[in-house]
Amino acid sequence: MGTLYDYCTKIQSHIEREGMDLFRVRGELALRVGFLISLVEPEDPDDPEKVKALREAAQDVLGLTLD
Repeated sequence: MGTLYDYCTKIQSHIEREGMDLFRVRGELALRVGFLISLVEPEDPDDPEKVKALREAAQDVLGLTLD
């Protein structure tokens, strides 16, 4: 499993666990990172810029630190 996919999975789990509005939060993340996290597949390559953008967006939008 790639880092990008792993981060997307962690973010979606966090959203569900916290009872957040799934569509609003994923939409806000998509606007910030330029792709839909729900469409990332395990075999997608780990683009360093996408990974960095996703880490920053998760921190800004969710207060979630991805490591």
